[in-house]
Amino acid sequence: MKRWKKVLALSAMGLILTSASYQLSMDNTAQARPLPRAERVSPQMRINNEMQNISEYFGVDKQTLVMYYNNGWEMPELRRGAFLAYASHKSFDDVMNLRENNSWGRVEYLIGLTPNDLKTTQDDIISTQIANKLDINKSIVTFLVKQNYEVDEVIHGILYSMYVDKSPADIIEMYNPPTSNWEVVADDLGITQEELDEIHQKMETLDLGMIKGPKGPGAMRF
Repeated sequence: MKRWKKVLALSAMGLILTSASYQLSMDNTAQARPLPRAERVSPQMRINNEMQNISEYFGVDKQTLVMYYNNGWEMPELRRGAFLAYASHKSFDDVMNLRENNSWGRVEYLIGLTPNDLKTTQDDIISTQIANKLDINKSIVTFLVKQNYEVDEVIHGILYSMYVDKSPADIIEMYNPPTSNWEVVADDLGITQEELDEIHQKMETLDLGMIKGPKGPGAMRF
């Protein structure tokens, strides 16, 4: 009798566990939903967008870029060539012809560009793009860029300053990760969640030809 009671007890325990396991499985099934398919950009569209950016930034005809690309030149080469042509006031064709048999460093030397010229040009491009996109005075952006602030710091500082009585430079100085990230800065400034959402939406609409890395967006690399 004791043996049967033990068997019945074990059987009952098994039914309870089976039932619980089934219920858990059903719950998981009910909760499991297919993840939304991530929006994908085709390689061709990505290349087309980058060509458009290069054309707008440096004044190189897009069809010219397409021709060079179809002849085997890669996008980093085209971007660098367009930047150097813009910085030196040379034609894109002249720069790319020099590149045929020379390193980029040699090309820079041949067209008379110094490291300081390159930095000045890049700073000017960044300042112009941010000023145009955010519809603010370029001198404000130029001042911040010349302080060697990162692009994302400049953008945060400017956008936050639109909601508080504080200069972009003062706001950027409050940013000190990891102890004081941008959310902490916003909280210290009294920026509401609704205002923060507006700021994030403005950031998402910016298209500055940026490359996103582990530390956030950085300036378009040349």
